[in-house]
Amino acid sequence: MFLSLYNQKLKVFLADTTGDVEGIRTNLGTVLRKAGIEVVYPDAGANDIETDRALMMECNCSVHVLGALNIYDPDGAGYATAAGEHYRAASAVRKEGFRVFLWNPSGLINSRNMYVNSLRRDIVENTIYSGCTSPIVFVEDLRSIMSEKPTAKSNLSNADIFFIYNDLDRESASEVLSMLQDLHKVASLSVNMSSNTDYSEFISSQLKVCRIGVIYSDYALDWSLPFARQLWKDNGGQSAQVPLYMAANAAHSNTDEIRQLKDYMEYTITDKDLIPLDVKIFFDKVTQKQ
Repeated sequence: MFLSLYNQKLKVFLADTTGDVEGIRTNLGTVLRKAGIEVVYPDAGANDIETDRALMMECNCSVHVLGALNIYDPDGAGYATAAGEHYRAASAVRKEGFRVFLWNPSGLINSRNMYVNSLRRDIVENTIYSGCTSPIVFVEDLRSIMSEKPTAKSNLSNADIFFIYNDLDRESASEVLSMLQDLHKVASLSVNMSSNTDYSEFISSQLKVCRIGVIYSDYALDWSLPFARQLWKDNGGQSAQVPLYMAANAAHSNTDEIRQLKDYMEYTITDKDLIPLDVKIFFDKVTQKQ
């Protein structure tokens, strides 16, 4: 697993509740924070659903604690409470990876909250219902579900070089890639840090059908160095079948930092226009030994 890609902290919007479960919501907030999860609360000062909707969009998911009072009524009556408004707003969020968690801490559906039956019947994609009674178990379930990341899906391409870069460096990477493609057959991957996609399986599979792997760095050196070390380790370390090479644009790279890679792989720090030539030299040296 490429841990350097997926270290974004989980951020949860803890929606308002009806008064009968306010104490449970407070306790849940404490459990979430102790689990290392950032908790975002509705803006009490604004008291505005649009403000809270914007806060939700900054989060990975929302949590709604269900009590005895109806917060769900498709005809509209149940949305009169702040808890109901938050549930309606969360259900309308269309953000990649965003999920809505409904927690019924009583674990029961009785005459006081029969509305839960209706709510469960109308649950849509990315909405998760939980009737567990323990907040600790609920938080662990939430964290487990949110850690499931979509995997990068793409057709593998037999190539000489697998060229990987951070999406932050896409402008200069595109220039280097264009020059490199004049010399070799190249497969490329742009890693988007704002996505929760798991690239590890695809990277591992694509490397196996290439002769060398190249990690390119320009402005994103802080990402590229730990990524390169992790990739080297996951690729088999010293016994790897596919050699790795680090190529950094000298205009924005720290030479001393890149020297940290000397025990892991060969590297170059040069003008971006010269990088394709250095990669070719490394490629020729590797293929002569194969």
